[in-house]
Amino acid sequence: MTITTQLDSLATSTLTELPLSIYILYFDQSSPNLRPGDKATLDSLAEKLVKQPTLLATVTGYTDNVGKRELNLVLAEYRAKTVANYLRQRGVLADQIVAKWEGPDKKASAEDPEAVKTISRRVVVLLAPR
Repeated sequence: MTITTQLDSLATSTLTELPLSIYILYFDQSSPNLRPGDKATLDSLAEKLVKQPTLLATVTGYTDNVGKRELNLVLAEYRAKTVANYLRQRGVLADQIVAKWEGPDKKASAEDPEAVKTISRRVVVLLAPR
């Protein structure tokens, strides 16, 4: 089979769309609590996961760099677990969720002005095929 034939074969085959999605939820300073608007987003996300059990949600918690690193890691853990628990309460299977936390170690931006601290207080949910 020539390269041209292989390419023609690929062009005529049915491509499967990969369900890859990223959701970002923001948190108030020093808080692991969901904001009111987050629940609607998570309800929609949970519905999608329940309908598609082949998807995996990786939930990663982050914080800004204000305060002690050890406390920020605990806060990042609480944020990730808050989101993961909410999804489980909405019927998402436990093996569809991986919760992890980075704390302040991965900034939301390369720069770190005061405004960036607000967007660093987040949980990122990545949906991907298992």
